[in-house]
Amino acid sequence: MNWQKWIRPGLVLTLLLAVLAVFLGHGAVERDLGTRVQAALVGDGENWATVAVIARDVTIGGVAPAPEAQRRAVAVAQSVTGVRVVADGSGLLPVVSPFVWTARRQGSSVSLSGSVPSDGARAAILAAARRAIPDAEIADGMQLARGAAQSFTAAASFALARLAALSDGVVSVSDNTLSVGGTAISPSAYDGARRAVASTLPPGLVAGALDILPARVDPFVLSASFDGKTLTLIGYVPSDTVHDTLVATARAVLPGVAISDSLALASGEPPHFAEAASFVIAALAHLTTGGVTLDGLNADITGRARSVEDYEGLIKSTTGALPAGLTIVARSVEPAPVSDYGWDAERDGSQVTLNGYVPTAEDLDTVAGAARSLFPSATVDDRIRVASGEPRMDWIGAVQFAMTQLADLSRGKVSVGDKTLSIAGEAASAAAYAALVDALSKTLPASLTLNKSDVVPPRASPFLFRAARAADGGVDIGGNVASPDDRAQIMALLHRKFGSGAVNGDLTFAGGAPAGFADAVGVALGVLSRLSGGSVALSDKALSVDGLAFDPAAASGIADTLASDLPPGFTVAANTVAARQPDQPVTPGECRDLLAGVLQSGGIGFSGAAADIAADSLGVLDRVSAVLMRCPDARVEVGAYSDNQGSAAKNRDRTQARAEAIVDFLVSAGIKRERLTAVGYGEDKPIADNDTEVGRAKNQRVEFAVTLSGG
Repeated sequence: MNWQKWIRPGLVLTLLLAVLAVFLGHGAVERDLGTRVQAALVGDGENWATVAVIARDVTIGGVAPAPEAQRRAVAVAQSVTGVRVVADGSGLLPVVSPFVWTARRQGSSVSLSGSVPSDGARAAILAAARRAIPDAEIADGMQLARGAAQSFTAAASFALARLAALSDGVVSVSDNTLSVGGTAISPSAYDGARRAVASTLPPGLVAGALDILPARVDPFVLSASFDGKTLTLIGYVPSDTVHDTLVATARAVLPGVAISDSLALASGEPPHFAEAASFVIAALAHLTTGGVTLDGLNADITGRARSVEDYEGLIKSTTGALPAGLTIVARSVEPAPVSDYGWDAERDGSQVTLNGYVPTAEDLDTVAGAARSLFPSATVDDRIRVASGEPRMDWIGAVQFAMTQLADLSRGKVSVGDKTLSIAGEAASAAAYAALVDALSKTLPASLTLNKSDVVPPRASPFLFRAARAADGGVDIGGNVASPDDRAQIMALLHRKFGSGAVNGDLTFAGGAPAGFADAVGVALGVLSRLSGGSVALSDKALSVDGLAFDPAAASGIADTLASDLPPGFTVAANTVAARQPDQPVTPGECRDLLAGVLQSGGIGFSGAAADIAADSLGVLDRVSAVLMRCPDARVEVGAYSDNQGSAAKNRDRTQARAEAIVDFLVSAGIKRERLTAVGYGEDKPIADNDTEVGRAKNQRVEFAVTLSGG
């Protein structure tokens, strides 16, 4: 048997199997050892290192961030059980100096660039970026390098937190210096970023260039409100310099006032914003309370003025030359109150001066416009001021009415107070005086009452009055009169002395009447009433009389009146009164009718309860005597009657005495006494109701009963 034939192949197979078993066993050991070494390196923070194992020998590969990391990696690998030898085959990152890292933001995009000391640092920085700007798209362009400061990761994380406050910008760490530049995302973010860089830098990090622009805001608004104690500033300013200037301005115009400053820095301001803001804040000096708002370059001012002068100063400054671009779009400032609220205007020919107060600037324009319209050729000195505190009335309506009255004066003054009007001066013309008198006699507008009126008509020289008997039995008058009261007195006198006769013509209001002129007119009219025809004329203090009296006794009575009754200082310039010739005789029947006509034109009165004939009745009795002269054969009963006031006996006695007084007058005028019979009827034969004043007046009468021939 050839045993070698069988043994040799088996030995070869066995040897091969043994070698295979050894090889396979070594591979499993190497894999296990490599896994455990790699885990130890990662656990120690050396995750940059790679591991290669041959048998139980380990080689460290990769790029180490620093020699210390190489040494630590070797030591960590050496400490793993089963490792026999550790060889350092790693390389080192390049050293860069300065060590610069940068993060750039544009809206929602963030790009990271520059150097990073390790992958661990990279991961930490990426995580910090996601925390700081969670919605950003992050692009990683960082390169591994050596040379980082020990606080690099903290510095980069801090920088990323600052980048989160920017809408666009760049943060950079160069060695241990932090630089920040860009535009803040909001005013509060701007303040936070500046404070953080100034006060909360991580240890070892220093601040470098800081070029943060405030956030852009639109609209760019600043407001300042003052409640009398505290000034509150809110809104935006473009820089610290502008901020400090505005606060300084506020302190200067409101000294001692507390300032609540909530101004924030922002960008987006219009040109010249700083000048406009200083201007509107300075305007607060004129207000006790109020505020200003500046929206871009459009300003709104509200509040209450400190004084009348402050209101005027504010209006003047805000309507004059303004800082470049500034527009006052609204100004609602309440004028300061005054206690002595009033208004007056004075005129002296072509010069008009306005004084006092009106409630608003618009009212100021209204009054000025009215003055220009009412006094077109005059020089108007407008000193009116705007103030509050006006009386509860239509103040401007009252002022306009007063100016209208002043327009009728050539010289004078009008004043408006609390629902009162005062006026004094000389009217521009007689018509103007009449218009003034008429306007002031009516209910005044705007709740006004007439406090004082001392208006005189224009002066006339000489001051005249004339009156003449008209052919129709009436009176023609003309000339001047000093006042409505004097006119009323004269007109009443005309109606008393001339009865129902028409008064033709009128009197013109004028100043310059001599003292007692109206009384002298009364004497003149008394004389005229005793003339059958003629006239009287007064020129200043000289009276002229011309005409025909009814009889010589009347002519003599007129002369006596002129000598005794004129007021002191008045003289008779001319008296050409003569007695007229008697008219043609008439029958007793015609005589009766003529007497009735005389009594119809005017009655016969007495002074009080006495039997003295009233002066106003002398002209009537003159005409009665003239009629009786024309019927010498008629017999006449003079009957006097009374009302029922008093006793019947006294009434009869009084009327008897009055009838006898009339008889005596007629006898003195030339009528034979035997033709006359005086009868006092007392209260008998009333013709009206004695229960009324009008009826009693009618019952007090005189009647003439003519006895016809043969009966």
